[in-house]
Amino acid sequence: MFGLKKNKSSTVLDETLSDKSKKIVIGLSVLTLTIVLILSLEVYTSILKGSQAKKIQSGVQAEKRSKTIIMDMAKIGTESNKYEYEYIKSLETIMSSTEFQNFKNSISGIANKNKVVITSLNENKPEKLKEYNLQSINYEAISNYNNYVKFKRDISQTPFRINFEKETIIRETPTSSKIKVMGVIEAIVFEGKEKLFEEKKKFIQKMKLAEEKKLAREKRLKELKDKKN
Repeated sequence: MFGLKKNKSSTVLDETLSDKSKKIVIGLSVLTLTIVLILSLEVYTSILKGSQAKKIQSGVQAEKRSKTIIMDMAKIGTESNKYEYEYIKSLETIMSSTEFQNFKNSISGIANKNKVVITSLNENKPEKLKEYNLQSINYEAISNYNNYVKFKRDISQTPFRINFEKETIIRETPTSSKIKVMGVIEAIVFEGKEKLFEEKKKFIQKMKLAEEKKLAREKRLKELKDKKN
């Protein structure tokens, strides 16, 4: 009887241990899978973060490059506008075809003002100079010397570039106090000037305003500096 009881007790104990060992194995398996899953998630998250960081860094660099390009383009645009405006300003001293005709027509009036008699005034055929024309006027005049000097002075006050060429001065007669002058007045003419100035009207106004503001600012700074000194 005692032996039978011992055997039953031993059998029950073995089944309990078996059940617990199965639970332990299952628990270990779940733990292992959990650890593997966590590690996998960590690796994936790390890779994802690294990829996102690269993308962000790439985006930042692209943005910087874009800003640099835009700044360079703006600088080039500013320089281009500056040189274009300087070119247009240089054309202000060059006559258009209309301005040349007006200049030619004004010569007789300037002569009369200074008591100079124009006996001949003829326009020559224009000479082509790449983008421009060299146009000239042959003239002959009779005057005393002082009046002729005043006439040339008034002609020279035109805002355009002109030259007196091939000037010959002789006495009108051997006993006369008057002189006879033969010469050529030359001027540079740009036929497309009026069209260009009309097309660039707003641009010219904008650049002139900017130039005036700059000059006013420089003048103000100079005044403040002088006042401080």
